Amino acid sequence: MEYLSITISLITLFVCLSVYNKVSAMEARIKAMQVSYDHIAQEDGMSRHPVQDEVLQLVRDGKKVAAVKKAREVLGLSLVEAKQYVDALEA
Repeated sequence: MEYLSITISLITLFVCLSVYNKVSAMEARIKAMQVSYDHIAQEDGMSRHPVQDEVLQLVRDGKKVAAVKKAREVLGLSLVEAKQYVDALEA
């Protein structure tokens, strides 16, 4: 009986970890799609994200690190994604 409960616990743990990994991957894909959408919207002249002007002003003031931090906080991006976002705004 003890082996059965250990086996069930291990299977449950494995399933939970698998679900967590899938959710994390989906979150990353959604963030990447949002960044892509923002770039497309910017190129087409569509409305921009409200934080974009603030991030751009931080870059112009020479506060690139603060701009990356702001982009990460507001847009929920990873460090690399936020850096790419700020670099794209700078260009």
